[in-house]
Parts: sequence; structure tokens; C-alpha cells
Amino acid sequence: MSTPTDPWQLLESSRTVLAVHAHPDDESLSTGALLASLVAAGTRVELVTATRGEEGEIVQGAIGAEDPRSLEEIRETEIEAATAALGLAARHWLGTAPALAPGAEPRRYRDSGMQWVREGLAGPSESAGPDSFSRRPLEQAAGDLVALIEQVRPDVVIGYDDEGTYGHPDHVRAHHVTAEACARTGVPMLEVASAVPQEPGATEDGGFAWREHPGVAPTVLQAVDSYRTQLTVVGEVPGGIAIRHVGGQDDVVALRTGLRLRR
Repeated sequence: MSTPTDPWQLLESSRTVLAVHAHPDDESLSTGALLASLVAAGTRVELVTATRGEEGEIVQGAIGAEDPRSLEEIRETEIEAATAALGLAARHWLGTAPALAPGAEPRRYRDSGMQWVREGLAGPSESAGPDSFSRRPLEQAAGDLVALIEQVRPDVVIGYDDEGTYGHPDHVRAHHVTAEACARTGVPMLEVASAVPQEPGATEDGGFAWREHPGVAPTVLQAVDSYRTQLTVVGEVPGGIAIRHVGGQDDVVALRTGLRLRR
């Protein structure tokens, strides 16, 4: 049977979907509305995250002075709360079984960090070390993702497009890792559009087909609000959830998604 070329038709016919993300919070910010709508439709959704977001900044006052936990431990707690809010069936770390290549020792992919190249576009951090996700061998991470795909047996894998939302090196690397793993396993990859069209009525842009996700705003707000070290929820606005990032940038978590089938 041939694979549908319409990404939404492909999703509607899928029983199990695997989403690939770079850091805790990306699943909620980039695909929260999409994942929530899939779960509401009865689809089994699993998530794999590459890093624990160790290089993230911290919202002032989000962690008590007496809290002995490291940032990565806190972000693990945050992602547990967020994925529970979204209703995801399972969550994995890349490099930890079952997302680990056969015969390999467990490994951690470290957050690569980033620096702003210009407004809205990130680039590699000068301090990224050799254990950073963006600098580890592509084959290593792709092998780990292949192992998970063979275990989960998803009908489709959801990942970033080649822009990686805002150019974060870990997002871009996750795109390449996902593309490689899908090519090796033959599982279709759906790319999520980095940019949301400004025209509310737009249905296609850059080869992406767009859909609204009505009724998921409360779920997405709860998931996003789990990440209090990284952002502050301002509230619901038309078309999304208004937030303020740790760096002070105002943003809207959209309740619509653009998808295209990678060929």
C-alpha cells in the first residue's frame, strides 16, 4: 500500500506516532497543539528528547534558593508534568534504552547551547563541547533513534524542518538525525513548519499544509506552564498561548500546525 502524500491524511490513518525533539519544552512549544489533538483523536503518541536542556537560562525566582536539584533534574520534572498534561503514552531520552543502538553503552547528549546571530535566528554556542548533541557523530544519534523506531514501530515520525524552528543547532541536528533514521527504517517523516504564516486563512506555505487545532488551548497552556524555569505564561490570546521566554522575548505558542511529508 502506498503512503499518502497528504501529511494530514497520513496522520489520520496512523495508530502510533513518534515525535522527536531536542530539549524539554520543545514538544510543548513547537508541537503541543498537534500532539494534544492527536491524543484527543485516540492516536498513541510517544516522545523522544535528545538532551536535558542543561544549558538553558533560568527564569528569576523559578528555583528556590534551598532547592538542591540541578537544572537538568528540574527540567526532567518539568517534562514529566508537560507530557502528562498532553496525554502522551510514553517518553524517552535519546541514548537511553530503548532509544539506544544495540550493543552501545548508555550515553547522554548534552545541550549544545546557542547564541543569537540576529533577531529570531540562533547559531552555535562558542562553548559547545565534544559531548554536545550537535557535535556528536550523526551516525551515533541516528543509530539510537533507529533502535527506538524499531521498538515503537510508529506509523509516522514527526520532526523539525531543516530550519529547526529558530536555527538552534540542536534543533537542526535533530532534523538531520530524524531524516537519517527515517530513511534507514522506511518510516515516513513529517516535518513541522518553523514559521507560522501571518495570514490567518493560509492553508499552504513552503509546501506545508496547515490545520487549526480547536479545543486544545487549555491542554497546551497546562503543558507550557510546566516549564516555569524557562518561560512565563501570559495567557490565552486569539490563535494561541502568549508567553515570555526567559530572555524576555514575547512569543505565542500557536494552536495551528504546518506539516509536509519529507521526500
